[in-house]
Amino acid sequence: MSETRIPVEYLFTLTVRNIASTEFDFDGPFGPRMFAKAHGGEANGPRLDGKVLEHLATDYGRASTDRKIRAPEGEVVIQADDGTIILAQYRGRMSPVYGNGKSRLQFLFKTGEGPHYWLHNAQAIGFGEEKNGDLIIEIYAISGEDVFEGPASTGTGVDRTSVTADFIMRRKSVYTGAAEERHVISSPLGSRFLTVAEGGGAFTGPRVRGEFLSGYSWSPHYIHVRDQDYLLHYDVKTLLRAEDGTPILMSYTGVTSSYYPNASWRTATLFETPAGPHAWLNEVLAIGVGTYLGDGALYMVYALR
Repeated sequence: MSETRIPVEYLFTLTVRNIASTEFDFDGPFGPRMFAKAHGGEANGPRLDGKVLEHLATDYGRASTDRKIRAPEGEVVIQADDGTIILAQYRGRMSPVYGNGKSRLQFLFKTGEGPHYWLHNAQAIGFGEEKNGDLIIEIYAISGEDVFEGPASTGTGVDRTSVTADFIMRRKSVYTGAAEERHVISSPLGSRFLTVAEGGGAFTGPRVRGEFLSGYSWSPHYIHVRDQDYLLHYDVKTLLRAEDGTPILMSYTGVTSSYYPNASWRTATLFETPAGPHAWLNEVLAIGVGTYLGDGALYMVYALR
């Protein structure tokens, strides 16, 4: 059977040790929170080998009221075998869609100049699973190759060259007037690239369709120029309204870099929406393929299986 396939490149497997042994949670006025820290661990794979630094790997996640859906959000500090320090930041979903103890995560990396700088250049995703108190995450870069239709793959690690996904929506943003203006802030802590280019626009898909609401998109980006190549890291929040009036918060990270050709970029997306016909969006991590068209941006968004 043919499936929608998104090409990926296996980077490494991250093992976070004994994360379940120090979990804390509480029900606060803003919903359940779930905290966990790691006791070391390691990263092993074709693109990175190293260790997780103890006490520098913490998750400050959230959960649904019934705790069936968890929203991991945390940081892991990895020391590569050559001594390089790498910060891995992630968000994601652990839900019934992915199975008991399993999750899909979005990763961005930060490190200094040197042999591991390449980690900045790709939006990464992780396939997580809790085993015997440890969290084991296979981490892949979303590659710049085109999405395709092909047979489903059950491979893992280096044998997994694409991931299976389901089409959610086609989105075309609208750029209008002053909304096309960009602002760059160069500060001692790094340059920020601010855009209010979202002037609204429609989205369509087999299970959900509607419009993006103008004025409800926040798009602060980190920007860096190195060897005449632009590197942008996105952290975007934007509000959708489905045809039936349901509000949907769409938040995503993303990367533009030389890793992605033809003025394209890749994103990893999470949704929040109330109970009802679109609640299935709360349970998935999605991948977006973005392309600049001159008068706006075109996104194709797919839910990871």
